[in-house]
Amino acid sequence: MPDARAHQRRVRRSRRPGTRSATLEPQRIRRQILDGLTRAFVREGGRTTPVPERRFHKDEEYLVYGVPTPEFRHIMRSFHSRILSLSLRDRLSLARSLLETHIGEPGHAGIYILALSAESLQPRHFGTLDRCVENFRSWSQVDHLALEVMRHLLWNYPGETLTLLECWSRSPLRWKRRASVVTFTRKLAESGRFTGHALRLCKSLAHDTDDLVRKGVGWALKDAMRYAPEKVLRLIKDLRRQNASSTIILYALRGQSEQIRREVLSVGCSDRRPTRRRPYRKGT
Repeated sequence: MPDARAHQRRVRRSRRPGTRSATLEPQRIRRQILDGLTRAFVREGGRTTPVPERRFHKDEEYLVYGVPTPEFRHIMRSFHSRILSLSLRDRLSLARSLLETHIGEPGHAGIYILALSAESLQPRHFGTLDRCVENFRSWSQVDHLALEVMRHLLWNYPGETLTLLECWSRSPLRWKRRASVVTFTRKLAESGRFTGHALRLCKSLAHDTDDLVRKGVGWALKDAMRYAPEKVLRLIKDLRRQNASSTIILYALRGQSEQIRREVLSVGCSDRRPTRRRPYRKGT
């Protein structure tokens, strides 16, 4: 036994110094960043327990510390170099951990990290993105991911990303359905490259029952209208004839002339039954 113990001691001494700590280093850095971000959000938000954000959210699902946007950006910039010191795999793991807190600011920090890594993401990472979206609690997180992450994936891997967005458009989770159309707003709408795909997804979600998804459809149509007005106008008129939600129609017409608004809103009016007015009764 003494000889065996002596041999074990010699083996341990012969190992390269720092091997074990090097293995644990990324995990330790992820933990430090996670804890450091949480402390910063608590400090800037002025509260230790997150509360429902009611200014822009109707339900109490979205909890926040209350950090203003400029302070949030300043916090994230202060962690920028430490985040980038991690490998892509460790960054994705950190992003998931932040989103799994189900709190607004850490969740957006997770999406911020995904955005830093957007140019390195590939279709093999779609499973991770899918699980990240399942931890969303707000339309603002959807829009953050769509505009800062999905846009790059669509440019770099159009076929695979379009397939993913098609799947999301049929998901029971409203955040995925909203992301499938909001991805085509702003710079992607301006490019005109994916207009046909955007309109097809908007049409498939035109009768969605969720208000946030309908607003996403209207936003995508509004942005596409600037760069492909004839195609979009035809679709909006068709949706009007099909009694699509007025939320979609009115969102899509934002910024349009009064003439175009009247032209669209007059479509299908003759096919609509007049609303019956209930007689007034005292006490109702």
